[in-house]
Amino acid sequence: MINYIKSELYRILRSKGSYMFILICAGLLISSNVILAIVGHTEANFPYNNTGFAFSMFYSDLPIVFFLCISVASIIFGNEYSNHTMKNSISYGISRAHIYFGKLIVEMIYAVIAFMAIAGIYIGSAYLLLENAKTGDLDLLIRACVVALPIFLFALATTNCFLFIIEGTGGALTSILGVMLAFPLVSNFLGMKFEFFQNLAKLLPWNLISNMGFDNEKYQLILPWAGTTGYANYWIYGIAQMLLFVLIGYVVFCKKEIK
Repeated sequence: MINYIKSELYRILRSKGSYMFILICAGLLISSNVILAIVGHTEANFPYNNTGFAFSMFYSDLPIVFFLCISVASIIFGNEYSNHTMKNSISYGISRAHIYFGKLIVEMIYAVIAFMAIAGIYIGSAYLLLENAKTGDLDLLIRACVVALPIFLFALATTNCFLFIIEGTGGALTSILGVMLAFPLVSNFLGMKFEFFQNLAKLLPWNLISNMGFDNEKYQLILPWAGTTGYANYWIYGIAQMLLFVLIGYVVFCKKEIK
């Protein structure tokens, strides 16, 4: 598996798409800081040209990163079925376990590196262009990212699962969005009447990341569970559901006929 992971990492290093994804995301975030800086210099009483507001925009928009994980997994997976490289890899003697878990590991490695690069560039641009607010804002941003990490891993694992078991891009994307977004929204609706769905909805990744709140005055996260229990539960439920889809994807992929 190590050799397969190395080959996938080498392929990603030579792919323009992997770099373009980082540059586009970082560019869009930097542009928001540029706009804040420009308005701050033209309007004397503009209250938002500071790092505190910039960081609050970042951690408030973490649900967007949840869906960007779909793009990350798709970039790493590539056109395995349409280019018939999946069939060739198996015919060459690479086991399905090595292919499935190798892809997933590379997706996670790339996702972490890309997220750190994008966040680092954004934070650096905020300190460079905007007024420096209190250090508690950056601490809150870091804590929010730590809590959200297992939710992002779930999104990667779910995308990887359906990309492997459904050959058509449209069908795979529909299934991914169905699990990641439609099912939580339907559970929220049913939870208004049925207690089972109400309890289930609280544990679903989309609701977990959407229900993160922030106390910008005390620099605290507001989670459905108080204290350290909240942090632990995000990791427990996020990792548990991630492992569920890792297992489902692997079992189905092992039985799937590769054309």
